[in-house]
Amino acid sequence: MGIFRRIVQVIATLLVNSAFIFGQTSPAGIYQGGLKKICSPGLNCYACPYAVVACPIGSIQHFIASARYHFSFYVGGFLLLTGAIFGRLICGWICPFGLFQDVVFKIKTPKIKLPPSLRRLRWVALIGLVILLPLITGDQAYCRYLCPAGTLEAGVPFAFFSSQVRDLIGSLYFFKVAILIFFAAGSVLIFRFFCRTACPLGLIYGFFNRFSLLGFTFDKDRCIDCGLCAEICPVDLKPAEEEFLDNACIRCLKCRDICPVNCFQFGLKFTADRRRRKNGESIFS
Repeated sequence: MGIFRRIVQVIATLLVNSAFIFGQTSPAGIYQGGLKKICSPGLNCYACPYAVVACPIGSIQHFIASARYHFSFYVGGFLLLTGAIFGRLICGWICPFGLFQDVVFKIKTPKIKLPPSLRRLRWVALIGLVILLPLITGDQAYCRYLCPAGTLEAGVPFAFFSSQVRDLIGSLYFFKVAILIFFAAGSVLIFRFFCRTACPLGLIYGFFNRFSLLGFTFDKDRCIDCGLCAEICPVDLKPAEEEFLDNACIRCLKCRDICPVNCFQFGLKFTADRRRRKNGESIFS
């Protein structure tokens, strides 16, 4: 399943950055076609030269910062529908910046666990930078001051390929590059360091992990308490204690794949519940 997940991640990244198919041949320009009215499910910068869709976090800030619109029913509805169907499956399988972090984590170094308290920083990013500052100042603060995905996908390419952009480079650009280096280095040592400390999109999708249409079912009666699922969980959860419902779970399915007695099933939850009722089992067992 790990190889299949990586293939899906690569394909998803290429699909949302395929503007070269639509005539965007220059890495020094931005695709402005009609598809830019659609949001990407994952974190993918609007200003990436080859991005064909918009970033949902950037879109949220745009409408909040706007003098005319402080809320977009389209963006809100998109996130609600995507979260209700997939939960954080988007983070584990679709997000381009998630793929970047997975790749750099493969670098051979000692690995460390993320202190659980640092997960609360995502609330600062969402409430402070995505909502409050754009509302108060009209500035898209998260994209402007923090988002390393935007720096990697847009800032760095433009600095290389656009002389006009190079002429405008100042202290803010170097600050953003430093932020990118910080999160990239952190992601070498800690799995999905950015996702787990500063990504507001993952926090939003995480709200739906308990309720999403696609999700886990767990058979407690089968569990032999081997602890293998907790050992392999990349975000330090205990799946056998149903922590796969936690908003940190990115649905990588490693717990399901390693379980020797097939306690975990992933799919349409109502289908699994109906199957268990048919077999005379409680859906809460």
